[in-house]
Amino acid sequence: MSTDARASNEELIGRSDINDIEAILAVAAEEGEENVRAVRDNADAIFTWDYEKGRRPALNKLYEKAKHSQWNGETDLDWSIEVDPLELVEMQRHSFGQTPETRAAQIAGTPFEKWGDKEFDQLGMESNNWMLSQFMHGE
Repeated sequence: MSTDARASNEELIGRSDINDIEAILAVAAEEGEENVRAVRDNADAIFTWDYEKGRRPALNKLYEKAKHSQWNGETDLDWSIEVDPLELVEMQRHSFGQTPETRAAQIAGTPFEKWGDKEFDQLGMESNNWMLSQFMHGE
């Protein structure tokens, strides 16, 4: 199959109907009962996005304990270094050898074909923000 041809569902997942529930459940059954875990939970899940340090002492204590054997962002990172998000995107682009010509060849025929440098710079900065968020939250 050439790189510009689209693979069929049959080629990718072994069935033509991606919504075939029986086939999906059969995959889990193949793994065997020893790999299946069920957790009953009759409690609400509560999420908060409040990260203010010290507001929840027990959580802060747990966090400090966890840092003891791992890296510590407060002491192991030099927070005085200024970072220009656009300069970082340009450095990444250069390190991957991306030029306007190579980019144009890679995106020809896609929705990105109409984008200019401004849109790609924004995408690069947003992508870096997402990666940093994943890193900070241990994802």
